[in-house]
Amino acid sequence: MKSTVPALSVIRPYRAQTIRTELLPFQVRLVNSAQDLAKAVEIRASAYTRHLPHYGGRLREPEAEDYRRDVLVLIAERKLDGAAVGTMRLEPNFVQPLGVESEIRIPSGYGQKRLLETTRLGIQNGQAGTMVMVALVKAAFEICHACSVDYGLAVGRRSMAEVFGSMCYDMVVGPVQMSFAKVPFWLFAIPIAEVEDRLQLRGHSYFDFMARTSHPDLQVDYEQVFEAFGKE
Repeated sequence: MKSTVPALSVIRPYRAQTIRTELLPFQVRLVNSAQDLAKAVEIRASAYTRHLPHYGGRLREPEAEDYRRDVLVLIAERKLDGAAVGTMRLEPNFVQPLGVESEIRIPSGYGQKRLLETTRLGIQNGQAGTMVMVALVKAAFEICHACSVDYGLAVGRRSMAEVFGSMCYDMVVGPVQMSFAKVPFWLFAIPIAEVEDRLQLRGHSYFDFMARTSHPDLQVDYEQVFEAFGKE
């Protein structure tokens, strides 16, 4: 079934009101080769195995969604040795419904909106993982902003509910039982146009990182983004 959301008509490049520049110990970019995808799959499977052991083993190989032309995969690589330390997949509803719609009925208020679901988040275990996660989220936010996405969506189990809540997402649906797991999940959403305002109003520690800091190590190729997500 083909999605009927509005087409991308205006590119709105994101320009934060930066007050400083910060270098990270890793770089974030888009997967663009089989070798890149293999590294992303490895870190993804490792992360899922830690939290959902019965399911992580199924993710040792790329999934069909990884090869879709309208899907992007982000990878974070350590500068020191090029090892993958994080990954996230970006799945829009521009061409077809979101994958989560096969499991959860999204409220009607999100109908005819440009949506992007972040899936398959996987980060290296350890203290540095939080920074990697926030950098991946920032890269995804900038992509959403540039492509006129209305809402960012994500699905998470109970342990992630506090994380999404702290990042100013709204809990939309849940708890629900997903076919692939034995634990309940929740659907979260955030209006992209409100991300910065929500973080600032809450006095969130991520506000400066997301909105007031330039990160040259977020090296997203926007030609690749627009080729995947469409540009009129």
